[in-house]
Amino acid sequence: MLSSREVHQALSADELDPFLVVSLFQMRGSVFPPHPHAGFSVATYILPESPVGFINQDSLGTRNEIKPGGLHATVAGSGVLHEEQPIQAGGLARGYQIWIDHRNGERDVPPRPETLEADDVPIHHADGVVLRVLIGSAAGLKSPIKLPTSVRLLDLELAPGARYSETVHVGERGFLVAISGSVDVSGRVISESQVATLGEDGDALEMRAGPSGARVTLFLGVPYLQPRALGGPVVGGTRAEAERFLRAASAGSFGSLRPLAEQGF
Repeated sequence: MLSSREVHQALSADELDPFLVVSLFQMRGSVFPPHPHAGFSVATYILPESPVGFINQDSLGTRNEIKPGGLHATVAGSGVLHEEQPIQAGGLARGYQIWIDHRNGERDVPPRPETLEADDVPIHHADGVVLRVLIGSAAGLKSPIKLPTSVRLLDLELAPGARYSETVHVGERGFLVAISGSVDVSGRVISESQVATLGEDGDALEMRAGPSGARVTLFLGVPYLQPRALGGPVVGGTRAEAERFLRAASAGSFGSLRPLAEQGF
């Protein structure tokens, strides 16, 4: 039986690996003006219950709306300029901003967008459980999102008392975020806004929702256990690589991007 190791509000870099940043946000207005990214992938998932979605654009020519329930990932790779904000002025957007590491030596892959529309998310319904497979696979379903790093992102809605079991692959580790309600994770209760880190024995993760049900997000991946250097919006395997990305961005090598504010958004 896989058990939760710890419950707390924040995780260390080692516990996040191969994720770099996971932020559950609630925001209004322009928060992410044009900015560079390089050396990793960044994903935005707008929760299905979010009042509004995001408008997203990048210097590759991508321009799309991330509707509630949808996910957009940017494989930043060798470098891209990126911008996103709530689609409606003053509207509240709720979701996750997720940074996913690349293996050292694979940080310079060509940048590209990956989009999963809300209506195309693989969804499994069974016995009071709604499972959305956003990245990776579960319950016989597979997301079409393709990233350089093998990770899984699963969004679960459990009715009161509902149970769900997920096999954690050998070598995987991860964590579970409770968005609302409470869930018993292999004998430990995780409540709203708490995080449970998970063991690494490749066994089954058993969940049972509390009396008010639960909304939880499960993050899983095989850690890289590698050195890395974060340089603000870029990530290198070394400080020198991160600085190279920053110089390239300053020199205009990541292209150009007209701010949404100048376009009437």
